[in-house]
Amino acid sequence: MRSRLISVASALALVTSGSALALLPASPASAHCSGHGTHPDLYSGGAISFGNGTNIRAYPHVDCGSRGLGYPSQGIDVHCATYTNALWIFLRNTTTGVNGWSRLDALNVSQPTTIADCSSAVATHQLA
Repeated sequence: MRSRLISVASALALVTSGSALALLPASPASAHCSGHGTHPDLYSGGAISFGNGTNIRAYPHVDCGSRGLGYPSQGIDVHCATYTNALWIFLRNTTTGVNGWSRLDALNVSQPTTIADCSSAVATHQLA
């Protein structure tokens, strides 16, 4: 009797952790969370730092997963920018090694700065 209960419990755990999840509809965020992989380092002007607890996201949209957080005491390597629903900066946290996207309004910009667009060699974004 006990082995039968363990078998039923194991089978139930497999169903709930595997195929049942596959039947769930795709998240509406999935359309936003693709197509923005890594980008070349097109910026070396300084003047940008992390805010306190800046989300570093996998893709440039608030619905996309966070890869980590950045803090003012940590180093930042800014690469380029893109505009989706806001101005997003592709960067790498040089302290933790995490790279991804952060919204401009979550970063500190100490002086007016121009940054290259991630998808165009000639387009730029003006940061205040």
